[in-house]
Amino acid sequence: MENVNKTPIWFMRQAGRYLPEYRRIRAQNKTFLNLCLNPDLSAKISLQPIERFDLDFIILFSDILVIPFALGQNVSFKKNHGPILSPISSIKELKYKNLQANINKISNIFETLSILNSKKKDKKLIGFCGGPFTVLNYMIEGGTSIDHRKIKNFVSQEKKKAFELIKILTEISIEYLKRQVDSGADYLQIFESWAGLLEKEEYENFIIKPNQEISLELKKYSDKIKIIHFPRGSKDKYSLFIENVFCDVISLDLNFPEEIIGQVKKKEIAIQGNLDPIVLLEGGRKLEEKVLEVLDKFKKNNHIFNLSHGILPDTKIINVEKLIQIVRNYDSTK
Repeated sequence: MENVNKTPIWFMRQAGRYLPEYRRIRAQNKTFLNLCLNPDLSAKISLQPIERFDLDFIILFSDILVIPFALGQNVSFKKNHGPILSPISSIKELKYKNLQANINKISNIFETLSILNSKKKDKKLIGFCGGPFTVLNYMIEGGTSIDHRKIKNFVSQEKKKAFELIKILTEISIEYLKRQVDSGADYLQIFESWAGLLEKEEYENFIIKPNQEISLELKKYSDKIKIIHFPRGSKDKYSLFIENVFCDVISLDLNFPEEIIGQVKKKEIAIQGNLDPIVLLEGGRKLEEKVLEVLDKFKKNNHIFNLSHGILPDTKIINVEKLIQIVRNYDSTK
């Protein structure tokens, strides 16, 4: 008999560099963006962790920076460096004319989702996009940043331009996610990975309002779609986010106020997370202790086991297998 108390499990970046089968494909495909836009290979990569670990969710193999690419910004990925974008400072530097025309540049991603939908069986399929501010961050900074000085200055000193760009990013994200719903996604995760950079009014304007608009438009479009929000780094503002942005699931990082455990239970929002990926990387006795700690912490909630961020590339397969075994054997009634 199936254990009705089983905690469902998946990992952010579960399809990626820690898997030897992924590395073999990546070695034969030098351009990362082309790989993201290759439906057959992207679908194959998305299914690799399912075939190996029998996880409960399939997440689309893609990247949040397909949106700047769709808007005409130059986007590339350099080994051991990360994304490189030609920095912009205003809407005029984008090739933004027609939403559908821009979305069509990345339409292969919807074909990937359709393939996955046809093969998902009893699994749930997750599509995603980056949160508007997070994507804007990369567009302004020109890639990954240490101090994020450019984006901080931009939203405080170039407010009109910042609002224009956030509006466009919100609109195209909504359309992009609607097309993912049409292609078979059961869940959609919005990765607002740099939410923690902003405070007060800027957090309200560039994090809460755009993400709430995305949620409301998606729920109007489909009453079946489940929405996961991940306002990473929000700390004490997690509570504010949950009160103002519709979520079916809230994804947590390592630092959040304990009172939101009760807050989300009252609002019938599921919790996802929050194991440190470094603990998974290190393995050993500490891994077992921390996994059980997370399971105990959230056992009275509707809980999806995940990490506080993506699996690190050097993580050993045996550690992932051990984590899954602990979660699968856990009885939340005890």
